[in-house]
Amino acid sequence: MENKSVLVIGIGAVGSAFLANSAGLFKKVGIFDGDIISKSNLTNQPFYSDFDFSSPSSKVSFAVKKMNAMDKATEYKGYERYFIESDFNVMKDYDLILDFTDSIQSRLIINSGCVKTGSPAVFVSLNDKESVLYFYRGNACFNCIFRNSIGHIKEGCESVISPPGKDYLDFLIHSILDFSLGKIKGDEIRIFNLKNKKVLESNVKRDKECEVCVNNRSNNIQTGFLQICSSGIKFSLGSEIDLKILNKKIPRSEINGDYLFSNNGRKSILISSKGDFLFTGYTKDEAEQLLMSFIPERLYKKEKA
Repeated sequence: MENKSVLVIGIGAVGSAFLANSAGLFKKVGIFDGDIISKSNLTNQPFYSDFDFSSPSSKVSFAVKKMNAMDKATEYKGYERYFIESDFNVMKDYDLILDFTDSIQSRLIINSGCVKTGSPAVFVSLNDKESVLYFYRGNACFNCIFRNSIGHIKEGCESVISPPGKDYLDFLIHSILDFSLGKIKGDEIRIFNLKNKKVLESNVKRDKECEVCVNNRSNNIQTGFLQICSSGIKFSLGSEIDLKILNKKIPRSEINGDYLFSNNGRKSILISSKGDFLFTGYTKDEAEQLLMSFIPERLYKKEKA
């Protein structure tokens, strides 16, 4: 495995635990996430427990420094932003894509990228009862599963209350290694029961009407708004922005390093210089109206298209 490269998208509870437990297994690891570290992360993400909170930091920046310190054999490269369509070409630099994001919408975007670039992928989800792994290698894609599961799969974001346990992490890492080595062919789902540790395996057939892998069409994903989670509404512009200009536009805002903060009672806005926004306490419509006042309308409309 030392000659393989993987792109890890999402370093929350599962993604960060995977990083810590897979040190030295790969030649190169790319790390994609637009979140910053918050104290609420510490309950289920011990990976960040030694962060001092004296100044804000992206999860990616912290993760790259930490992994470089503990793993000298692997090259770690960070992407401090949310993954959107303009990032599809990044996938071509890696042998395997690992999706650890926590929403259906983000997985559909990643899935489209894998289909378009021909990248094999493992889609990983975890809740309080089980973990589902789907292995994609050029046939049935994640959208084939999703389009036949509407009404059964929730559109929100998954919440992992406790840090992933050792038995589960062993299962996860061994499954990913087996897939990378060709022992798992693809088009397969593995479900790990967290209570009895049993694994259920099932094959998936390509949906002949799939918009993505059969008809080569977009499934109309709005790539700007990636997630609507308990942490807030996330938006990715896909390009760097000048925080000083936004600081003049947004009342009660201040800049700290690569981030701009604005707090208005129970509502807050966090903006990174990479072009990622986090709205807390706002509705989706309110967040969209604010965005149109922050950034040029023509650029925002282009992003929405």
